[in-house]
Amino acid sequence: MGLVAGVDVGGTFTDICVVDETTGTVKVTKVPTTRNQAEGFVSGLHQLGDIAELRAIAHGTTVGTNALLERKGAATGLLTTEGFRDILELGRRTRPTPYGMKGEFQPLVARSRRSEIRERMDAEGRVLVELDRAAARAAIEALIADGVESIAVVLMHSYVNAEHEEICRELIAEFGDRVFISLSHDVLPEIGEFERTSTTVINAYLQPLISRYLERVDRELRSAGFSGPFHIMQSNGGVLNAENSARAACRSVLSGPAGGLMAAHFIARKLNRNIISADMGGTSFDVGLVMGGEPILSEQKEVAYGIPSRIPMIDIDTIGAGGGSIIRVNAGGLLTVGPESAGSIPGPISYGRGGTEPTVADANVVLGRIDVERISSDAKSAIGGALKAFEAVGEKLNLDAEAAAEASLKVADLLMANAIRSISLERGLDPRKFSLLPFGGAGPVHACAIADQLGIRSVVVPPWPGVFSAVGCIISGVRFDDTRSVLKRLDRISAKEIRELFDLMGERIFAIIDGEGLARDEVVLNYEASLQYEGQTHRVLVPLPGPNVEPDELARIFEAAYAKAFSVSVSELPIRLVNLRVRAVSAAESRIELKVDIRRTGSAADAVVGVTRMRFGGAWHEARVYDRWAIPIGVDVAGPARIDQSDTTIIIPPGWSAAVDDFGNLEITREEAGHA
Repeated sequence: MGLVAGVDVGGTFTDICVVDETTGTVKVTKVPTTRNQAEGFVSGLHQLGDIAELRAIAHGTTVGTNALLERKGAATGLLTTEGFRDILELGRRTRPTPYGMKGEFQPLVARSRRSEIRERMDAEGRVLVELDRAAARAAIEALIADGVESIAVVLMHSYVNAEHEEICRELIAEFGDRVFISLSHDVLPEIGEFERTSTTVINAYLQPLISRYLERVDRELRSAGFSGPFHIMQSNGGVLNAENSARAACRSVLSGPAGGLMAAHFIARKLNRNIISADMGGTSFDVGLVMGGEPILSEQKEVAYGIPSRIPMIDIDTIGAGGGSIIRVNAGGLLTVGPESAGSIPGPISYGRGGTEPTVADANVVLGRIDVERISSDAKSAIGGALKAFEAVGEKLNLDAEAAAEASLKVADLLMANAIRSISLERGLDPRKFSLLPFGGAGPVHACAIADQLGIRSVVVPPWPGVFSAVGCIISGVRFDDTRSVLKRLDRISAKEIRELFDLMGERIFAIIDGEGLARDEVVLNYEASLQYEGQTHRVLVPLPGPNVEPDELARIFEAAYAKAFSVSVSELPIRLVNLRVRAVSAAESRIELKVDIRRTGSAADAVVGVTRMRFGGAWHEARVYDRWAIPIGVDVAGPARIDQSDTTIIIPPGWSAAVDDFGNLEITREEAGHA
């Protein structure tokens, strides 16, 4: 037991949380994200105390995600079976714009750096053509001469027989350790040559960047006296140590947002509710779902068009709408918000750091919804600069500055509400049956307006929303998934064969887990199977009671899940077992209890620290300002009101009221009983 820290580096701010495991005491801070993210990371930790006293650190990062989206990864080469050089472009024959005549796609590896080698395995793992070692060595040498620093090796059916990929590993190693190696049977031993190729290429593309970044941060931490474990948030909602994270770089995509959703999962379990998590930071808006106490996982996610990753990850949708999102009027006279962001440098105009274009944060300043004295040393100048910017926006829309700012927020709120509609309605889920859990520095400012768009009547603001993703990094335990393709009909496989495959995956998983400092009895293994009816392409993933499962029982589980998903039964068709999966989860998140200082007595008036004016619906309203930590439990705070805390601002619009619950959350509800 000791002090543990969570650090989430976003595009605009770096959020830091330190928890005392013995007392549950929480300390938080936010610092601007620096160009060298390691510097901001370490300097922020220094603000909360002596780094040498920390027992462990968990970190959520956007380095991998940003490198993919901005195409700033490592110079990467691809070695593949003869005839499969162009698979990254061919993909699944989709188009960037389904109904358009134009579109372009740039794969992560240029065609000139994709080399074919003569070899072939069949689907049973039998060698049809031996690997040409001389040709493979020449291809590797040519790639390295072309400046490649990372090589992905994806050979046909290597998930059944990895012999030829292992030979390629040996050949690449002959050129020294300056070249990173990603083999598809290590990254994703699963059928589907396009998805396996794409995922392996993602790993190779990110490996050098992630490795160098984590080495830099680790070096800074060790020089500051830190000697404990350094964990990295994974896209599946768990953490792994820096060494494992660098090796499995593709698992760190969406690392930062995953931390926030795991913290939402923590709150959802306490409240026993289904939750929509809404993370609004300075650059983006990330949305996820927690149902039945568990975050929804996606078996495959397209990181960008034509770049799927088949590594299991928490299902999060992201749009470019944050506090720093830039507001413009386009050539057609339409008001637009984002996706470009002012970031932390220069930042919004009202921050006083040289920003010149109006942002969502500036619109909130103009409308009185943010205390400008908390973000700028010259409040008068900050407000004046923001007003002037919105006067220019308003001129193009025939609106005054205040109306232009309010219109801008309506557009931003609509964009974010649409993101929530996309992740809920497309699954047949009614968002009105969920509570909205906003976090990020800007989330609680916009939460009620977004909820109004969706007819959601309950908004739950957690205790530390501005650093909630950092909190999620702390409370998340080690998680690791492994998969194995089977590709056999259930009437042609035995329970013994299934158990042997699960045991093999267990060995691979514990090879990772053992390096995480966990005892094996601290880890729970969850078993799953992916099945389909013969002749169909879509699969259904089902949970299993354990590794010992009879094929007949597996058939019954699949048929029930299929009927529930599609409302039809086709039991006369044979069933094919496509993949088996094991998910390893540690119980670390249950060990930490976060202490929330809840005031038990007093009135709402005791928490009032001032009065301000805020604009809603085209009119100015006088509103009280409250100190969040002085609001007693169960006391109603009626809107319009502003509630301040160190890491964020919470806005209660007219028609809403807020109260502190038993866990220290602030629940905001609509006052109209009939609102929908």
